[in-house]
Amino acid sequence: MNWTVLAAVLTTGLTVSLAASPLAGAQPSPAVTREECPSTVNVAGAECGRFDTPMRYDDPSGPTISVGYVRIPAADPSSRRGALFGNPGGPGGDAYTYFGTEGIGFSWPEEIRNEWDLVAVQPRGLMHSTPLNCQSPDPQTPVDLARLQFDSTFSGGGLTRSLCQGGRPGYPESITTENNARDWDAARRALGYDKISIMGLSYGTYLGSAYASMFPERTDRVVLDSAMDPNLSWQALMRTQQGGYERALNDYFAFVAANDATYGMGDTPLKAYQYWSNRIVAETGTNPTVTPPPARVGDLPPGLELAGQAAADAITATGKARVEGDGIISRLLNPGASQVTSPLLLTTRMTLPQPQGWDTLARMTNGSLEPSGASGAPQAVLEELQGQQIALNQLQAVQMCNENITPPDYGLVPAALWSSYVTGDLFTMPNAVIGSGMYCSGAGAVTGLAPLDGSRLAHRPLQINATGDPQTVYSGHRALADAMGSQVVTVHGPGHGHVGLGNKAVDRIVVDYLRNGFTGATDAPEFFEQ
Repeated sequence: MNWTVLAAVLTTGLTVSLAASPLAGAQPSPAVTREECPSTVNVAGAECGRFDTPMRYDDPSGPTISVGYVRIPAADPSSRRGALFGNPGGPGGDAYTYFGTEGIGFSWPEEIRNEWDLVAVQPRGLMHSTPLNCQSPDPQTPVDLARLQFDSTFSGGGLTRSLCQGGRPGYPESITTENNARDWDAARRALGYDKISIMGLSYGTYLGSAYASMFPERTDRVVLDSAMDPNLSWQALMRTQQGGYERALNDYFAFVAANDATYGMGDTPLKAYQYWSNRIVAETGTNPTVTPPPARVGDLPPGLELAGQAAADAITATGKARVEGDGIISRLLNPGASQVTSPLLLTTRMTLPQPQGWDTLARMTNGSLEPSGASGAPQAVLEELQGQQIALNQLQAVQMCNENITPPDYGLVPAALWSSYVTGDLFTMPNAVIGSGMYCSGAGAVTGLAPLDGSRLAHRPLQINATGDPQTVYSGHRALADAMGSQVVTVHGPGHGHVGLGNKAVDRIVVDYLRNGFTGATDAPEFFEQ
């Protein structure tokens, strides 16, 4: 199974008491060691450091780990309102680049940079905290190789957990949302804050909500951007993304078709899909097998337009079978061809959740994209980014299994095997492999759902979810909203992640909420309507 590609496209039961415990009581403030920031941190005034904390909080005298952080002091000290702790999701997203990198990714509103100390705590297991030390298997014989291939397919979770023990037995099992939240509180004490506000994206909404539930007296305002449904962690959550990504792909091709005068890829979503598919065939020798967009009358062959939408619906009904058949024929004609090797397919899968990148993706597809100069990035930055991706892959493979509270769907095993070993379909592989239970097989959960209860907070959290989000689909947004008592703002359109990502209407709502602890907004336009 191509675990590297699977991990690249991935960008929680025990009952936990909400009552105060010795772990939540007064604790000493960890000593901070200042250190040079990673090469990707380029915001003026950024401070980086680390502190030690227990590997297991229920064993405070046991082994310790270090936890890194970046802090950017409020740019206008006279208007400073407090500390805003943030997490970019994942699990396993790099915290340093969330607040500490300008020019790519996030562009935070000036009001937020002026009025808040921005603090991002690097999750345990990643670089700049104590990293996971995962060994690479080294089969010596054909028998060893066959055993490894079998284990990686049918006991992948157990294999990963064993390979990541390194020199710290039990460290992989300590990587949980609840421990990450306690690491946040250790950082709060270490940096001298009495209270913190929270900015969480995607998985960060679960982590931020867990912190606010465990430490309500230490929590001020809470922003939950693209909130996930923790009750679906993690196998069921990944299954929801199958339809989410297919709908997002349709939305993307509708965008391309609506702008045919700019991109020249076709004036219907299906024509734009076919243009894109032909480019992938040119790259790999075989075609993508993701379900095409619904056909329109404009997709009918000349002379058949009078057949109307009924004929178009017939094309739609056969779309998936047609691309699967084309894939079988093309692979027979080109032995070894696999769509998984297509840079365009991988870029498409990774770009769909961020509509601000759709113009670049379309120009990449039609060949009109001007060189950006990204290849000239300093070597240290390229190495840092590569290390981040490897660390994210390893951490996700550990934490998702540690916190998996939903049963597998064994009916997805054939789709997982077919997409992994035959078609290379990136729109099926991650969802089927994880959703079927193959990904975590052999590694049972070590914890249950983290406590979630916003009833003791001074301010109701602000929660933002989009109707076209492929990763945290809108149908699941009520779970966190109900648990935390959130004020929900619905973004009517595509996108996963909205604050600091180009949606100016959302930015204004969030600035207002952070200043006042409340907003009357309930709806926001999509990115393209800004």
